[in-house]
Amino acid sequence: MKALDIDDDGVVTLLSDVLEDLGVDNARLLLAPDTDNMTVRETVIVDAEDEDATRPGSLVMLIGARGRVALPAIRRIISSRPTAVAVKGNERELEAVAELLQSTGIGLVAVAPGLRWDKFESVAVDRIRERGVSGGNPTTVHRDLFAIAQTTATLTNGHVVIEDPGNRVLAYSPASNDVDELRRLSILARRGPERYQKLLKESGVYKHLQATEEPVHVEANPDAGLRERVAIGIHAGSRVMGYIWLQEGAEPLAPNTDRLMIGAARHAAIELVRHRNQQSQSMREDRVSSLLSGTAQVHSQAQSAGIDPSKPAALVLISAGGLDQSAPGQQLRRGELSNLASIHAAAYRPGAVVGALGTETAIILPDLDPVKSLPAINRLVNTIVRDATTHLHFQVQAAVGPIVPRLDALYATLDHVRSVLKVLQSTPSIRVASYRDVETTVLTNELLDLLETRKGLRHQGIAKLCDRYPEFALTLLTYLEFFGDVNRCAEELAIHRNTVHYRLRRACEEAGLDLQSADERLLAHLQIRLWTYAEARS
Repeated sequence: MKALDIDDDGVVTLLSDVLEDLGVDNARLLLAPDTDNMTVRETVIVDAEDEDATRPGSLVMLIGARGRVALPAIRRIISSRPTAVAVKGNERELEAVAELLQSTGIGLVAVAPGLRWDKFESVAVDRIRERGVSGGNPTTVHRDLFAIAQTTATLTNGHVVIEDPGNRVLAYSPASNDVDELRRLSILARRGPERYQKLLKESGVYKHLQATEEPVHVEANPDAGLRERVAIGIHAGSRVMGYIWLQEGAEPLAPNTDRLMIGAARHAAIELVRHRNQQSQSMREDRVSSLLSGTAQVHSQAQSAGIDPSKPAALVLISAGGLDQSAPGQQLRRGELSNLASIHAAAYRPGAVVGALGTETAIILPDLDPVKSLPAINRLVNTIVRDATTHLHFQVQAAVGPIVPRLDALYATLDHVRSVLKVLQSTPSIRVASYRDVETTVLTNELLDLLETRKGLRHQGIAKLCDRYPEFALTLLTYLEFFGDVNRCAEELAIHRNTVHYRLRRACEEAGLDLQSADERLLAHLQIRLWTYAEARS
């Protein structure tokens, strides 16, 4: 048995938090633990042949047995009353295990066969430690937060404590003799003392911190043993990720303290969001990349995920291209979009894989019916796009790829699906489209891309026309796109039909074109389209 021991200092997390970080494609809760036993204090790896007992409050990872084969080991574990047991297998394979645990109050987690136990443990351990600072082995995010606390304290001439939303201490600057009782007790107990928290809440400080990203000044309270403080909320979009408290030290606070606190809060938000999304998203991204690699790795990855690589599959790409990737609130919402898509996709296909692919969110849908599945996929994607707007409050666009006969052929559709997204980005009013919907535009753009790479394929007269007389060129293009209908061309450009005739004549003179020639009409159309295409991309 291998365990990560957590001292009994209130450092716990909820099982649901661990599962959220793992993602629905890696672990699913088949049986919820009792409401009085939802917290996890440690992770324990137990071999199926291990006779050692576990402890209450632990999350047991049972290795060496899958599905109902795990029953003998589960019977030995029950008496130890862990919070939950994680076993590899799907819902059908774990029916007997769920039945055994039903009356015990112990939870059951179904773990995807392809998920390595060391990754499962890493996510769980990281989540537990995130809820409180582990004295001897701080995580990366805590090291980063300690650095922020130290730097902020140095620049402001004060003492800094960084808390999570539950007032648990995440990091602090090195203490000295001029700290007050609140700061001293907060560090010792790893959270603010209840009587002080009550005092601050009654004064409305926390309400103000949650409502604004501006610093709040709290006057000294000698009777309560409190020095002057400046506090600020750590915000990621509409979510409060924690608080930074600055206590006045032996010297007065720096004149630019408010600006420094704003910078510290923004920096802390970036670190917290990066850490919050890192574990689950990196695993999802690895699996998506493997399944779209077009190599032998597809088969091993699919089989480890319980997916049949010989059955039809489809790819969906979701773009939230309007979001600023550097803003912590937007990064957090990208993670939320991935979670939202995972829930919907898993409801449609248990084997669905969702993860980041560059700046896009990819959904791989396996085990499809090549005829009947497409309407259902369109409904699924429209629901995801709708819910992203309703619940996450930003607009996304989604491209639905074709259904291919086998999963290992899915990589060949990636460029086509990305081409659909490119068309959608130039048409913001369209939220969801399949390749079939915009096939003509996609192929036209691909043709223009090819022409653009061949710089020598340029008609010199048309190039000069576009460069010197863009109005004449656009009029000629509109005329050609309306099949030579002068009246429709004039209406489209909001000019007189005589002006159309004049511009067409001048355009032909400048470019040396004869519109009676079908070849010259085709060439003019392509060359001017290429010019407008290049202008739009620049």
